[in-house]
Amino acid sequence: MTKEDKLLRISKALADNARLKIITEIAKRNNITCNEVIKIAGLSQPTVSHHLKILIDSGLLNAVKEGRYSILSVNAKTLNEFKSIISGIVKA
Repeated sequence: MTKEDKLLRISKALADNARLKIITEIAKRNNITCNEVIKIAGLSQPTVSHHLKILIDSGLLNAVKEGRYSILSVNAKTLNEFKSIISGIVKA
């Protein structure tokens, strides 16, 4: 995947208010369960699952299965790559 592809994928994932709210809350708490995301976002379970899938597929979130639950955390490596790509564009 090229840098441009990564930039587009992450930008699209962050371009939604609900997803931005979700990732911001997860970053504040370090990790969180899907059920907690439903409460925070104030959205239905299917809608939250849709948003989480986009965030996970973009690489912004990590999901680790623990029993019946998935523990979500922000993927710092992807965020740093995103920041680096943006910085390179802005400096150009």
